Amino acid sequence: MAATDVLTPEAPALERPREKRRWLTPRLVLGLTLFLAPLVLSLLARFAIDRGETEIFAFDPKLEPGDGHPLGTDGSGRDVLAVIVYSTAPTFQMALVAGLAATLIGTAAGLVSGYMRGAPDTLVRGISDVMIGIPAFAMLILVAAVMGDLSLLGLALVIALFTWPLVARAVRAQVLTLREQPFVTISRLSNRSPGAIMAFELLPNLLTLVTAMFVGAISGALAIAIGLQLIGLGPIDTQTLGLALQNALSAGALSQGLWWWWLPPAALLIVFFVGLFLVSLAVDEIANPRLRKAGRNDG
Repeated sequence: MAATDVLTPEAPALERPREKRRWLTPRLVLGLTLFLAPLVLSLLARFAIDRGETEIFAFDPKLEPGDGHPLGTDGSGRDVLAVIVYSTAPTFQMALVAGLAATLIGTAAGLVSGYMRGAPDTLVRGISDVMIGIPAFAMLILVAAVMGDLSLLGLALVIALFTWPLVARAVRAQVLTLREQPFVTISRLSNRSPGAIMAFELLPNLLTLVTAMFVGAISGALAIAIGLQLIGLGPIDTQTLGLALQNALSAGALSQGLWWWWLPPAALLIVFFVGLFLVSLAVDEIANPRLRKAGRNDG
């Protein structure tokens, strides 16, 4: 009998390697590019465009786009390109702060509510149900009207105050499932504190969900802020894309055919929303294996 014919235990079948998640998908890259590129370009353009061009009556009003003014001037004599350059970063900052604050508050509340149960759960669910039942935009109109002129940071925090319950509800639902998993049970039997379990066991398993909620919170905050500014209730001390659009519409730029006054800020806002939408879809694909599989089949 040949040496190779010696009976040996049958080799176990090789384990099927776990599917690796592709984080940098084309959709995610495109979405991040659409969302971040205008911000980066606007910051770089500040080295070439003086802030003084955004001052009232810096130039003749309502000039059509030309060599001196690529996007023309508005009804107050401000260079439209300069206004966009110096409005992009504050708009981005406001949406980012509001989305981050809503996500942090909602994640903390959802973690405590879903894991601790009892009185904390009742309190968080009660507040969330009441706030979700009341239209956030209507409440923000009332708050903005009562408080008067809000700063950009103040507007962001007020928006976060009325939008965190959506994040909390989603996180709580996921925590209710995770808290019954064996790894959490083992941690409890090991006498780990609830805070440690939530921070080091539950939270890492919620990162994809929290990321998706963060993207949604940014998009929602941006939409709410623009809506408030369009009706004249947003901050007026800081130039933003929403304020630029409100100035154009209130001055009758549409009826006068001054397309270069309202179209550029509107188009840039659309680019922001499309970028956020693509990022949201990409995060959903990463988190949901069925969506990843469907995407490969479609390709």
